[in-house]
Amino acid sequence: MKKTSAELIKLQEELTGLALQIAKSQNITLDFSLDSVKDVEKVLSIIHDDYKKTKNEEGVRGIALEFAAYIISVIEKNLSVGYWERDSSDMGKDTFPYHLEDGKIIFPFSWCLKRIVDGSGDDVWAKFQTILLGR
Repeated sequence: MKKTSAELIKLQEELTGLALQIAKSQNITLDFSLDSVKDVEKVLSIIHDDYKKTKNEEGVRGIALEFAAYIISVIEKNLSVGYWERDSSDMGKDTFPYHLEDGKIIFPFSWCLKRIVDGSGDDVWAKFQTILLGR
């Protein structure tokens, strides 16, 4: 299986740290457990509410990428280690697909971005449970 590039591993660490800071600013502690993805959903819900009021797209992609990196860290700590790429041959440039060991490809960046922009219909905890936990 391919491996995540050294550049993306470093980026994942940095982005995950930023996600932890954003959550902390909302008095939410992310602990890298599977259930902590519920808390990611809470944080993204707060960010969506702010986005809805301001319609300010500045920083939205960055925040989505930070929480995608956190979700990948949760997967790697609790489920299995796959590999992360910047671009997808199917979905395009800067879509950040994550390839699971079982061959599935997931797009947590897209999950988080859609949650921030579109709202609760794109619940990341629901997607995480369905796709990764088979619930």
